[in-house]
Amino acid sequence: MLKSGKWLLMLGMLAVLICAAWALPTAASAQSMVAVVDYERAVKECAQGKKAGAELKRRADKLEGALKSMNEEVQALRKELENSAMLLKPEAKLAKERDFERKVRTLNDRTRDAQQEMQEAQRDAFQPVLREMGRVINEIGTKNGYAVVIEARTTLYFPKSADITAQVIAAYDKLHP
Repeated sequence: MLKSGKWLLMLGMLAVLICAAWALPTAASAQSMVAVVDYERAVKECAQGKKAGAELKRRADKLEGALKSMNEEVQALRKELENSAMLLKPEAKLAKERDFERKVRTLNDRTRDAQQEMQEAQRDAFQPVLREMGRVINEIGTKNGYAVVIEARTTLYFPKSADITAQVIAAYDKLHP
């Protein structure tokens, strides 16, 4: 067996190793900083994001106006068909029903097309902003020594001091006035 001096020395070395293993993760985590960005807010509140949002709203309002007038026309035709159905001859009634169905299909097609158009317009309007916003976040993260920059919506908890969204918006607007 080991002599008591060697035993104590081995036990002491084991204790030092255990303490070092516990201390390393704590020291490493104390040095790594985490930041949080509300990416959606940053994109919408930067100057280019506001311009893109305003243009999209104008475009959506224009499409909505056209669809609204078509919808009113379809509703008027529906009421006319309901009110005069009993008075019309079968051929005339059938013709009005076909006209109504055609206009409903046209309205549905135009509604679907408008939704797709708006999705594409939104993607096209915000894609350059999103791409450049990612670069700005990378630069801020590198410059400030953040180990990780996390999207705010995916984070359960973070202190307000970790939120760098305002800093990201200001840096983006400085690069892209």
